[in-house]
Amino acid sequence: MPADRPGPLRLAILGIDGSGKSTVARCLAERSPIGGRHAVLSCVRPHENPDAPLHELSRHLDVLSKEADRLHSPELKLAVLYLQMCTYGVSERFFVRELGADVVISERHPVIDALAYLPLYRSAIVRLAGPGRADAVREGLAALPAASVEAATAWCEALGRRSGRPAPRLDTLAGELVALPDRPAAEQIAEFRDRFGIGLPDIAVLLDVDVATAADRIGARDRRAEQHERPDRLTRLRDGYERALPAFGSVTIHRIQVGARPPGDVAAEIARLTAAGTR
Repeated sequence: MPADRPGPLRLAILGIDGSGKSTVARCLAERSPIGGRHAVLSCVRPHENPDAPLHELSRHLDVLSKEADRLHSPELKLAVLYLQMCTYGVSERFFVRELGADVVISERHPVIDALAYLPLYRSAIVRLAGPGRADAVREGLAALPAASVEAATAWCEALGRRSGRPAPRLDTLAGELVALPDRPAAEQIAEFRDRFGIGLPDIAVLLDVDVATAADRIGARDRRAEQHERPDRLTRLRDGYERALPAFGSVTIHRIQVGARPPGDVAAEIARLTAAGTR
């Protein structure tokens, strides 16, 4: 690691759903192609990170995310996605401070993904807005598994104590978040860095894949598709990354054309970029 870097090298793997982020991240974790102490972390599902904290909370949030998809509720989906992203700083600090990781590779990055995903969810929420919608959201929330709602509520309260802000609420959080894209990108970045308690990555790698290929991969999965995984929404997410990334001037951006390349080849290219960044 360069002597002038104050902390670990941070690299984020980005891309629309179906671009292969999770598979490539697993390759990097399993094959350990990077020298030194490194951690490969899921941004939104810490229960998939071996040795990570917050496994029980993460499983409860995963339940709520799936329930939001079942209910076709973009408000609840966005609220839960935000709470999931708030777990990332805890995981990263644990692996750096307690386990001594000097390279951290994340599948997604909360700040970058917030700018890419928020416009899509705002559009979905605005389309449904109208009399009775707030009541419908509360009714949907009341029908969710009680243990998972309690875990999410406790996490909201913990976030409020940590930040000094009022604790977020599951039924109103989405309305608060969808106002943020009206602000300049630099203000949004500063806001989300503060909310998530994290810095920006040194390097971001965008796995570029055409929407048709991504949609085919999603269709082959053995689970319900998420709300943002429809082909038309994948197109909007792809555009969302293109709009968001230029605002991150301090981050070195690399683009990898995925196509039909094996995940191991993509992982090897990311490993080379990481190794170059540590010199």
